[in-house]
Amino acid sequence: MGVIRDTSEKLLSGELSVRDRHPLAPTGECEEIADGVMFFRWFANVTAIKTREGLVMVDTGAYFNQEATLELLRKFSPDRVNTAIYTHGHVDHACGTPALLAEARKNNVARPRVVGHRAVAARFDRYKRTLGYNNTINTRQFSRPSRWPEEYVYPDTYFDHQLNVVAGDHKFECHHARGETDDHCWVYIPQRKVLCTGDLIIWAVPNAGNPQKVQRYAREWAEALRAMAKLGAEVLAPGHGYPVFGALKVKRILNDTADLLQDLYDQTIALMNAGATLDEVIHAVKPRPDLIEKPYLQPVYDEPEFIVRNIWRLEGGWYDGSPSNLQPATEAERGREIAELAGGVDKIVARAMEKFAAGNLAIAAHLIDWAVAAAPDDRLAHEARIRIYEARAEAASSTMAHGVFRSAALASAERIGAPPPRDDRSF
Repeated sequence: MGVIRDTSEKLLSGELSVRDRHPLAPTGECEEIADGVMFFRWFANVTAIKTREGLVMVDTGAYFNQEATLELLRKFSPDRVNTAIYTHGHVDHACGTPALLAEARKNNVARPRVVGHRAVAARFDRYKRTLGYNNTINTRQFSRPSRWPEEYVYPDTYFDHQLNVVAGDHKFECHHARGETDDHCWVYIPQRKVLCTGDLIIWAVPNAGNPQKVQRYAREWAEALRAMAKLGAEVLAPGHGYPVFGALKVKRILNDTADLLQDLYDQTIALMNAGATLDEVIHAVKPRPDLIEKPYLQPVYDEPEFIVRNIWRLEGGWYDGSPSNLQPATEAERGREIAELAGGVDKIVARAMEKFAAGNLAIAAHLIDWAVAAAPDDRLAHEARIRIYEARAEAASSTMAHGVFRSAALASAERIGAPPPRDDRSF
């Protein structure tokens, strides 16, 4: 048994923790997971398949380590890359292609065919329009500086619903499915019984709620997972995290993930139909305990509460049911009014620290944000805000929440010229 397979089995059995083997941690491991199928364990995973007509890659990896990806690929095989299939257009999955094209030019061979869903082009166009915004939100999300790519290798072969890509004796069945993205596809290789899911499986609660990114599609995501579960695949290569081996295990993970998404969707829709507000919905909907305890459904990246918000946004719009939020006063105006009622900003800060000491971090955060909104240059307010959001970041289970909370602490530290808070978490 190889290292990757052994790690996968230990994660499934609970011998290893997903929190200690975070699905986004790039290990650089690689291993043949089926005959002629090499799996590369990166920030976003890459799979390469040998065919009589050259290599077929499912995803090409991230822009920031594409040379390293190519180096690993060449340790596996010197064959020309025949085709690259994008499971979706996220920059950690579809931006290693420039290195492949540069190599083809250097070797004076034909460039790879690039296959993707038709909506990939619109995604790349949007990324070009929102370069600064994506730099900002990814720096915040991952608690480290982010430099978004400016150029993209667009597919030259597009499809809408389903496409069979043929290379040599191999067939790669590409199926469109809206899930984490609107341009997502999953790929099945029947000759090897290998299923490449892209980010429809990531060894964590599905990234169906990301608070800083565009719309996700929980119900259709669940439908796609159920379709995959019927294939009888014996190996699952996920978009992040480790492969899964064995038809029964593959089927269970696909169906469990579908059930989690469907249950969150059904609960949310039932409450929306009953006239509940968003505040009521996000505090009432809970994931099924028997699912959220699974080692492959831990909230280490996204969280069920964020998924609920995304379902609301998709099915109900952005109005949250609170009339004062329809055309609200500015945060500064609200902060000043609350400070006046409280008898001064110092009273709000004191109350926030009382709640902080009592362990009520959510209320402490509301209070300290009002204080800073009312007095944006108040050093004591910012010092309290640093402590509160450091604690919230430390307590956060998911990468999403950790990044946002830590960014608040960093912003206050920068405002008053204080040292930035430490962060020992990798994701």
